[in-house]
This record gives sequence, C-alpha cells and structure tokens, in this order.
Amino acid sequence: MASEAETAGRRTRVGILGAGFISDFHIRALKPLAGVQLAAVCDVDLARAQELGRKWGIPDTFERIDDLTASGVDVVHVLVPPALHAQAAIACLRGGCHVLVEKPMATTVAECREMEAAAARYGRKLAVNHNLTFDPAFLRLVSEVRDRRLGALEHVTTCINVPLRQLTAGQHDHWMFRSPGNIILEQGPHPLSQIQYLMGAVGRVQAMATGEVTLRSGSRFYDTWQISLECERGTAQCFLSFGRDQMESSLYAVGQDGTVWVDLRRNVVLFSGKTRFLDPIDKAHHALSQARSQASQGLRNLSGYACGFLKIRPPSDSFTLGFSAGIRAFYDSLHRGLPLPEGMGQGRSVIETCELIVAQSGVHQAAQEVMHAPAQ
Repeated sequence: MASEAETAGRRTRVGILGAGFISDFHIRALKPLAGVQLAAVCDVDLARAQELGRKWGIPDTFERIDDLTASGVDVVHVLVPPALHAQAAIACLRGGCHVLVEKPMATTVAECREMEAAAARYGRKLAVNHNLTFDPAFLRLVSEVRDRRLGALEHVTTCINVPLRQLTAGQHDHWMFRSPGNIILEQGPHPLSQIQYLMGAVGRVQAMATGEVTLRSGSRFYDTWQISLECERGTAQCFLSFGRDQMESSLYAVGQDGTVWVDLRRNVVLFSGKTRFLDPIDKAHHALSQARSQASQGLRNLSGYACGFLKIRPPSDSFTLGFSAGIRAFYDSLHRGLPLPEGMGQGRSVIETCELIVAQSGVHQAAQEVMHAPAQ
C-alpha cells in the first residue's frame, strides 16, 4: 500500500472485504465520491467476489486478505460477519490500509482494544460505520441542540421496532441468533451511537430482556429489551423489539426549554417549546404549527422519493442519505485531515455499553462461536 504522501494527487483506491448484502450499500455510497476508485473485492467465496465485481465494474477480485492489501488498495471496508471484524481489520491495518469497519466495531471490548492498538502500531486510521448518526432527521435534531433551542439537553428516549426478516422466515443460523446477546451487538449500535452522540459516554446501565423464545437452532432469543442509561450529560432510555410487523424508529429528546420528536423512518422532526401565549392559545398554536410542519416535511419527502424513483435526481430516502453522508465524512477525514466522524473511541464505547446491557439483563451470553476468516 502506498504512503499518504504517495497517494496525494491521485485517487484513493478502495477494497471491499466481504461481498454480502451490505456491500451494495457501501459501493453505492462510494461511486459518487470524487477522488475515490473502487479497485478490488475480496471474499472467501471467490465466485461471490467475482459476481459483485462484475455487477459494479470493479476490476480485481481476491479470496485472501493478504492478496487484497498487497494489490495497492489504500482503504478497506470491512464487511465480513461481526465475529470476524477484529481479525479482518487488524490484518488490513497490518497490510498498510486505512479501515472503515461496518458496525458493530467488534464483538467484545477486548477485540476493540486490539484493533485500536493495531491502528496505532501501523499508523493507519480506523473508523466505524455508525450510519444513523448521519441520518438527516437526526442531524436536524443535533442542529436544534447546538443552537440551544431546547436549552440544556437532559434526556433522550429511543424506540426501535424491527421486523427482522430472518427471524420470521426461520433463518436462525444467522450470527445475530447464535447467542442471546448477539442481537444487541447487531441492532443496538444504531440507537446507542445516537444516544452517545447526544448525551456522552454511558456510565451506568439497567436492562431487562423479555419475550424468550427457542429458535429452530435450539438457541434462546429475547424479542424485547428495555434499557435505562445514565450518561455523561444526562439520562436515556432505549426500547428494542424484534419480530413485530410494524417497522418503527423514533427518538424523543427532552431539554430544559423544549422537546423534539424525531421520526427516523419517516424523516420528520417536530419541535415543541415555550411560547409567549396564554395556555389555551398556546395549545392551539402548538397543534397548528405541528400540523403545518409535519405536512410540509411529508410533502418534501414524497417529492424527493418521486424524483429518485423517476431518476430525475439521486435517491433521497433517509437511509441512503445517512449512509452516504457517513462514508463521505470518513473520506473527508482522510483527504482533508479532518477528525474521524465515528472513530475507534466511539466504536469501543458502544461495545462497552452493549456488554453492560447483556450483563445487566441477566441473559446468559454463550461463548462466541469460532469462525474462520478468509485465508491469509
């Protein structure tokens, strides 16, 4: 891999490690970026790597990480299963590449520390794809907080209902079902990274897991998690449920001078604050302003969807926008010397919280299944 000085003035060569479902989203986000070249795909299943390469016009394909890093790529996106994140990321760092690892950063805090040590040892950057911290509705909330429109932020509540196609379809061999706490590592980083962004590091955790079921594999699974968090700058609550028909993702922030409700799925943000009016007039004003705001945002979202569907402009759904913004911020940090958007510290802190949640819930976490990385 070339040194940073040698890469100045030329396009950054990017390798994709892992040709599974999430790789398409990373590639779509990379395609429009100036100064970036998709150079290679690597997967232990070479045929799958070749198929992805043909689909996106990526020239080189490999089945060994060492061959990928020796091919001259500058950055590797680590998209292998979570149990392999640490091993794969360290191999890429050792090969001289910067690394963007898909969430979760790793499956244990110890693995996160090994990754941090490797990044320092080899002088490379390592970041985590906490894409929901770049969700457009979430960023509008962040703007409200920074402008002090809410006053001092005191509490955040998140609510996540995830249908989980694999759960209802009986595909229970997926990594997130192999041990009861894996679902928190798989799905928890989304709301936890947002809570951490707003409220600071988590210090104390109380958690309860309910809705125990036995899967076809024989593993236990808990479909409902209720979590209370004491954070650096306030408190938070997180409700997670899985296997429901209705997809829901929302966040409610409480400040001294106002509140904000964020519908992440529908890309709608509604502010409620103090007014100068008497109480009856205040209630009417609040209802009308909320209705106008929600209608305006809904129509804007519909227009964006229609333009994307008709290919008048690029897709503008909130997931695509947030995913692309997070990856763009990572490359801005490389090309312009900016701080990493979601670096090693943020990634490790989220995993620390996940470990606390599983421990405090009383759910027994089975030993991680040993999995083999692509041949070195």
